[in-house]
Amino acid sequence: MLHFPHKIKKIFHHLNQNNAKPIVVGGYIRDHFLHVKYSKDIDIEVFHINSYEELTSLLAPFGSLHLVGKSFGTCKLFIDEYELDFTLPRKENKTSKGHKGFEIKTDPYLSFEEAASRRDFTINAIGYDPIKKEFLDPFNGKKDIQNKVLKAVDPQKFTEDPLRVYRAVGFASRFEFLLNEQLFTLCQTMINRGDLTDLPKERVYEELKKMFLKSNKPSYGLELLYTLEEHTF
Repeated sequence: MLHFPHKIKKIFHHLNQNNAKPIVVGGYIRDHFLHVKYSKDIDIEVFHINSYEELTSLLAPFGSLHLVGKSFGTCKLFIDEYELDFTLPRKENKTSKGHKGFEIKTDPYLSFEEAASRRDFTINAIGYDPIKKEFLDPFNGKKDIQNKVLKAVDPQKFTEDPLRVYRAVGFASRFEFLLNEQLFTLCQTMINRGDLTDLPKERVYEELKKMFLKSNKPSYGLELLYTLEEHTF
């Protein structure tokens, strides 16, 4: 079971009382199973909300909202030292090359599994229902954390975003995980096709910076990237 400050619990219960379904997702859940220090950033996907306006209206009593991404159904709320990112569940359809070539469509009635299927790795596709106090793990991410293995949630969707190659290297380095055979091959294929050449340099820089700052052994990630590039066909 996860623990949250009282002020954040009040938000969860307020959403629930208004027929919304908050699910905590992403790194906060992953870090719980990795037994690392909890982040102060909490990502919350809110199901059964029909519009972005309805979401912001429900959250307005709890503080000043930062409307950072209406097209993505995203807003921020700061509670003491915590930064809460609220999003609506969404589908992403590839429309053009590159990291940003997606059409975004929110859908409040997606199942958690459907919503989580767009995520990059199984370790990032675990959810937590703070009302029922239960974990949601449709892609066996907890098992992969225990085995220290990095796997793609959906191989086809993984290849649609070339930045995910750098994310794979970064996570493998930070947590000293191995890429499973399928993910290793996917990354090789994307490098060989030249997919990474379309990425903005600043996005590549940000991923590499995170790897250097958050890894105990950044050399692990650099060696992995070198191996991927050397073994392309």
